Parts: sequence; C-alpha cells; structure tokens
Amino acid sequence: LRQKKTLDRGVFVKTTHKSFLHKTHIIYIMPPPFQEDEEDEEEGKEESFLEETLHAAKWCAFLAGKEIRNAWGTTSSEVKNTKKNDVDLVTLTDEKCEKMIKEYIRERFPDHLIVGEEETAAGGDVIPEMSAKPTWYIDPVDGTTNFIHSYPNSCVSIGLTMKKEPVVGVVFNPITREMFIGVKGRGSQLINVGGNDLNEETDVKTIRVSNATTLKKALIATEIGVGRDEKTIDAIMGRIRNIVQNSRSVRCTGSCAMNMCAVASGRVDGFFEIGFGGPWDNCAATVIVREAGGVVVDPSGEEMHLNARRVLCANSREIMEEFVAALKPVEDGPAEPPKPSLATTL
Repeated sequence: LRQKKTLDRGVFVKTTHKSFLHKTHIIYIMPPPFQEDEEDEEEGKEESFLEETLHAAKWCAFLAGKEIRNAWGTTSSEVKNTKKNDVDLVTLTDEKCEKMIKEYIRERFPDHLIVGEEETAAGGDVIPEMSAKPTWYIDPVDGTTNFIHSYPNSCVSIGLTMKKEPVVGVVFNPITREMFIGVKGRGSQLINVGGNDLNEETDVKTIRVSNATTLKKALIATEIGVGRDEKTIDAIMGRIRNIVQNSRSVRCTGSCAMNMCAVASGRVDGFFEIGFGGPWDNCAATVIVREAGGVVVDPSGEEMHLNARRVLCANSREIMEEFVAALKPVEDGPAEPPKPSLATTL
C-alpha cells in the first residue's frame, strides 16, 4: 500500500503489486454506512412527528373552538365552580372542552402524557413534574373570566413538549376566528379560520415580532392574577407603576396565551405575568413567540421554567433586559410564586 486519500465518503487506494503485473491501479473502496444518513433519518422522523402532532393540536383546537363559540353567551358560559378563590373560575365549557381534547389525543398518542388545567385543579392543584416524554399541556378556555362576561378575548391553548422543551403550540380564539401556531424550527403563523364548523383555513400568513427598539417606545401587556391580599396587590400595582413610568403604555386583556400571541404578531412589544394557573397557559404560546423571533424568560431574567407559573416575553433581548430591570425593584407578593432558582418544587 503506497498511498490513500479520502474523497467524498469513500477511500481511493493507489497500489502497486505483482498480481497487478507491476502496474499502478486506483481502487475505490466503498465506505461503511455513513453517520449523516442516520442523522438525516432521525431528522425525518422528528419532522414527521412534529407534522402529525401539529395536525392533532389544530384539530383539537377546531373542536374546542366550536364548543366555545356555541356556548358564547349561554348558560354553559356561566360559573360552575371556583378554584383558588372567588375570582378563579370554572365553567361547564372548560370541563367539556378539556375532556374532548384529551380523548382525541389519547386515542392517537396513547404513550404521551397529558396535563390539563381542570383535571389538575380537581386533583388538588398540584402541577406534575415535567417529563422527558412527549407531554401535552391543555388550557381548554384561557381567559375564562372574559368568556363568562362575553369579552371576546378567550382561547383554547394546546402545547406539546419533547424532552421538557416546548416544540408545538396552537392558540385559537374562536370568537375572532384567529389561530396562532408555532412549530420548533418552522416559524409561526396566523391563520384566519372560516366555516360554520370553524375548520376552514381561509388565510395563512407568517408572523414576526415588532421592531420596537426601546422600552420607552414599547406597548406592554400584563395581567393582575388572582391574588387579592393587600401585599400581593401592592406588588402587582408596583410593577404596573414601574412599567407605566418606563414604557409607552400598558394593556390588560385577560388571557396569558393571547397576550403572548400579541407579542408574537407584533401587536404589543412585551408581556409579563406572575402567578397564572400553570404551564397550560404559556406552553403553546412560548413556541409561538420564540418562532416569531421573540424572547421568553422568567420575569427575574432567569431562564423560564414552565412549571414556575411566571413568564416574561419581548420582541428582542434588548427590550427584555430593560423590562426585567424595570420590574426588579418590586418584591414578589406573598400569594405569588417565586422565581425558579428559589422554588422548592418545580
């Protein structure tokens, strides 16, 4: 053997040997199975999985959306029960939609885990620890108070995690007929939905976050949560005061998922909330914001943890840093969950 040279994926060997009558020959030796082929196969499987789960999430959103729209302004939108207190509400529609979505997912993905808002509340309000297995997070009606009062800013929110990372998100407001979707690595879209059964995609467009450059020029959204003790209210209002002083203006519209989608679509420039229900509120919208070019973190500036019940998102890292700095002087209230690094259980 005189010389060998790797080319493309095989090996060319230059050799002189008596059996070849002292002539020089070039022999191409086929390579072993190449690692890139295996990687391509894995990527193909992941793409197929994401496509399949996105289709399921959209169909579940269509089904629940039709139920919400049909119940709009009827007795099914009236308060059935409360959870943490008198302002944390449940309706028959919440329960019916969650059951409907779970049945659909379990039939198609029996090995997947499902975490739903209403089932979690009924089981003592203990949020399950996150799993590396594919896990669905479902909020059948995010913005229940809006739904009860016929304020048109309620939605069904369906998110999927893989290895504890949000990868698929669908948020659908059946009253305005707007569906927001996001898939890891594919970007985010806004779909206008038509048809009597709310299952016709009449217009689809890619969405991106806004181009606001400073907090002073930003429109910020937030929510006031369900804590009603004096110190928690002081903390809530203290943060709002700081944001009012440092931004263009503030909006409060009653749905964590819809607020985050407003950031993703450039309608507002940032959003924060501390003390919402659970990961079903922000799992889906986290994918949508990130795939639209936005940033999602904890309001303290730490990495966001889905189970922490806290979120801050913005159109850019620069505004996010100003945003976090404006909130920092205000301590969390006693009824509010701590930042992830201080949480005893997540």
